Formats: sequence, C-alpha cells, structure tokens
Amino acid sequence: MSTRPATPELEHFVRHRLGCTCPAEVFEQVDDAPSAPSRTAGIDRRIAIGGRLLIYIVAAASERAAHSKMADWIRAGLAERDALGMNRLRLVLVMDELTGEEQGAIEATFERLIAETDDRVHLHLLDTASASDLASVHQLFPDASDAARNPP
Repeated sequence: MSTRPATPELEHFVRHRLGCTCPAEVFEQVDDAPSAPSRTAGIDRRIAIGGRLLIYIVAAASERAAHSKMADWIRAGLAERDALGMNRLRLVLVMDELTGEEQGAIEATFERLIAETDDRVHLHLLDTASASDLASVHQLFPDASDAARNPP
C-alpha cells in the first residue's frame, strides 16, 4: 500500500462536501488504491484517509442500480472499514438528475439497510458537478465505461 498526503482539493472535498471534521494530521496519509472488497463490490473509487476514514465512491447509472447494489456496497465497505480498524465509512453516490422523491427513496433504502445498527456509516448523494473537484484531482471516472459497471 502506497500512501501520500492529501491534496488540498481532496481535503476540501472531504471536509466541505462530506462534512468530515477529522483533524488535519489525518490527511497526511491517503491511500486511494482499490482493495479486493471495493473491486468485488463494483466501487469506482476507494479512498482511505489517515487510518480513520474510508470513502467509497460510486457513479450509479440509475436509481434502480443504486437500490439493487447498495447492500453490496455497504457490506463491502463495513467489512473493510472494520478489518482495517477505521472509524467511519462514507458511501458517496454520484448521480445526476435525481428528483427529490428518488433521493428520498435512495436514502430510505440506505436507512433500512443499516437499520440503526451502525452510526459510523454515512450516505452522501452528489451530482457530478459537486464531485467534480475530486474527479479532477483523482480521476474519479477514468472513462465512460465506469457507468457501464452499474447498469440500470
């Protein structure tokens, strides 16, 4: 595993888009290499920060894909977070053109799946523009075929 300090853009994304209040020293070690669990679950980008925070980012092709794969994403993330002794998992779904109703349905699926058993896992729904600061630095979506891994 190769680690490096967070870029200012990554730290900004984590603090301001995801609401992380981690101390600055946490951002001195970033590992964004895929892991076996993240690859198996179809995660587009995995970022481990400071041995405390695990972020899974997925470009979900549709609301239906988000509902059908969310359990796999959560299961893989929780298993990896716990195996590494990390504090939090943040699942970031990047989806455009969600209606309020669709967003509410995805959030309800997430809540049902974690069923108040784990308060250290969080869901973030972002549109492409909101995730663009991270994408430009970490090549979140290297090519358009990423969306094909999450079919409707």
